Amino acid sequence: MTEQTEQEDRLFKDLGLSPEIQQAIDEIGFEKPSPIQAEAIPELLAGHDVIGQAQTGTGKTAAFGLPMLQYLDPGNDEVQAIVLTPTRELCIQVTQALRSYAEHLDIEIVAVFGGAPIRSQQAQLRSGAHVVVATVGRMKDLISRRSLVLTAARFVVLDEADEMLDLGFIEDVERILRMCPSGRQTALFSATMPPPIKRLADTFMYDPVTISITPKELTVDAIEQAYVEVPGRAKVDKLVEVVKEEDPEQAILFCRTKIGASRLERDLKNRGLDVKALHGDLSQGVRDGVMLAFKNHRCRLLVATDIAARGLDVDHVTHVINYDIPNSSETYVHRIGRTGRAGRTGRAITFVTPDQMRDLDQIKKDVKASISEWEKPEDRIEHARPPRRKRRDGNPAPLDDQPAVAVEEVPEVDEVVEVPVGGPAGQAEPADEREADTIPEAADGAVKLFVNRGARSGLTEEDLRWALREGAVLKDEQVADVRVLERFSFVEVDGDVAEQTVEYLDGTKLKGSGIRVEIARS
Repeated sequence: MTEQTEQEDRLFKDLGLSPEIQQAIDEIGFEKPSPIQAEAIPELLAGHDVIGQAQTGTGKTAAFGLPMLQYLDPGNDEVQAIVLTPTRELCIQVTQALRSYAEHLDIEIVAVFGGAPIRSQQAQLRSGAHVVVATVGRMKDLISRRSLVLTAARFVVLDEADEMLDLGFIEDVERILRMCPSGRQTALFSATMPPPIKRLADTFMYDPVTISITPKELTVDAIEQAYVEVPGRAKVDKLVEVVKEEDPEQAILFCRTKIGASRLERDLKNRGLDVKALHGDLSQGVRDGVMLAFKNHRCRLLVATDIAARGLDVDHVTHVINYDIPNSSETYVHRIGRTGRAGRTGRAITFVTPDQMRDLDQIKKDVKASISEWEKPEDRIEHARPPRRKRRDGNPAPLDDQPAVAVEEVPEVDEVVEVPVGGPAGQAEPADEREADTIPEAADGAVKLFVNRGARSGLTEEDLRWALREGAVLKDEQVADVRVLERFSFVEVDGDVAEQTVEYLDGTKLKGSGIRVEIARS
């Protein structure tokens, strides 16, 4: 049996937890530990420092929380453990989880965070706390007021360390760690491991065990994705153009930092857009008001940092715009997953400067998705077909009975069917490059079809054959020939399936952009 199989077969009762903690786990309904829990809990119970690289939602709180609770001495009223978190929301979430795990333990867990009266938190600490879960700023404040002493804090957890780095808290985290005993046990959890976090671990951790949990799959199949390459100095003006062209029902515009989010909000307001910002420099009351306004559809554009947007679950977000490219593929997936909810279509547009194209290529590789260059909506729509006229009997009219539609027209679309073949997208071809007027039959009764994309847009013969096979449900013997030219392509199919092929493929997505398929005219 492999090590991975053994971990998958483990139960919580196999991990060596105390009866009181196991009872709480049973009552919660936990049975099998997640991968990060199965690996981290035994190492922490054994007294090792642990670096856990895992995403939000993988069970990190139990991974560090259960061994921490088992480590504590209920008879000692000093603060024996601290958990540092980047945000108020995560602080509250971790505290609630730890209290549920400690249901049958005589342990006091206190949460301290900004946006709440500090005096009441000081009173809670005076009453006794074995574990303090804190945001960095509020812990620093309480230490300076001598309301919190860490000389007995021998178990220290840094939760979502990379987010603390993004918020500019790392220097404060280092000061707090220096106040803790040198013989402490330290656990550091982070979705990514940028160099400053690695340096922090090297400086403040002793021979740590590193556990890396890779997400099983990064998937964003249901979301149309595009990128905009633009110099940094022109980003705001280009963003205004994109927003006006896309005309989103609601959109989240992601920035990496709270300073950047505040600046972008100001710049967009100066250009006449109705926008609100959500970031860590706002008071909790203001943040709650902004989130409520966005959820209730009173705000169309929301500029947000990754951390501030946590807990924001809105079904009618039609667009996510990465004004700043995310620092990891996991963050990219997490961001754009906020659109395309509840069966709706969603669009994600990422802004990149020329020197960030390599970062975008890495995201494409990791996510295995086609992220094509952004096109104006009318350019995308022009590739779609108009609804077919119906005869008096209610059946669709034959293809050669349809009115001709010029490329410049913007036809309505009944339905857009996805044909997900990865790769970059190209541009529509002008009408004068088509064959026109009559419908030729190719050899042996085949009919020639025109496709408005070619090699320049990354299209290959195999891509088209795949689309014919999977999208139009044709058998190989029904496809007589496929020719990919520089800017468009021709396909020859059996005459009796030509109408079906156009019906199925015209207006679908191929390699990230819509294609137009019609019977070739010469």
